[in-house]
Amino acid sequence: MRFLSRTILALIICLVMAPAHASIVITGTRAIYPATEKSISITLRNTGKTPSLIQAWVDKGGAINQDRTAGSPFLVTPPVSRLDPEKGLLLKVAYLNEPLPQDRESVFWLNVLEIPSQPSKKDADEESDTSGSLQIAFRSQIKLFYRPTALKGSPSDAAQNLEWTIASSDGRPVLRAINDSPYHISLSKLQLALGGNSHTYNELDMIPPLGNHDIALPDNVAGWAKSGAQVRYTWINDFGGAIETEVSVQ
Repeated sequence: MRFLSRTILALIICLVMAPAHASIVITGTRAIYPATEKSISITLRNTGKTPSLIQAWVDKGGAINQDRTAGSPFLVTPPVSRLDPEKGLLLKVAYLNEPLPQDRESVFWLNVLEIPSQPSKKDADEESDTSGSLQIAFRSQIKLFYRPTALKGSPSDAAQNLEWTIASSDGRPVLRAINDSPYHISLSKLQLALGGNSHTYNELDMIPPLGNHDIALPDNVAGWAKSGAQVRYTWINDFGGAIETEVSVQ
């Protein structure tokens, strides 16, 4: 038992000491695919000091599984490539014309898996701080929005025109966001306030198009949250910018 404990401790120390940071940077925090385009381009850049092997694909989100492109109507080229230090790579994402809803946006995920090269023995000898390091693969993701041509309004108008109300879900009070637009709305922060009371949420889900999203109200908030409270929320536009909007709860 003592030997096992020491072994586990040694493994933890190795993991803590190993350098763990991604070198491949995706330009932008999201990608928009207009239905009129045959393909769009995504730029990658290697900011590290060693080459990396890159694998790229589009999926519906979730954990990496055996078939990483299952259910995806998009093709990424090149799917696998080598990216040298301080160099860039242009990915092409093409829509395969599989049926998607035309009355609202659809959202997918662009995945970039980075596998750093193994340092040579000479490099390891010269760089003492990397001689005992672990080689770790990193996966980066950004949202990919497929946007049909006939959608009414604009994403920015949709985000600013969210309706908020206090409702009930499974017998519990919730703050409900109502999205009547055909666009997804990504929130990064929200504050609910009334009088001298306030509560802040920092982890929020996307609000789907033509749908609702419920945010649970803790007991200490449910007692004062009601119509007339102020909702100050930060939403993300097509360019990754954070925009703040304030409205009253209906």
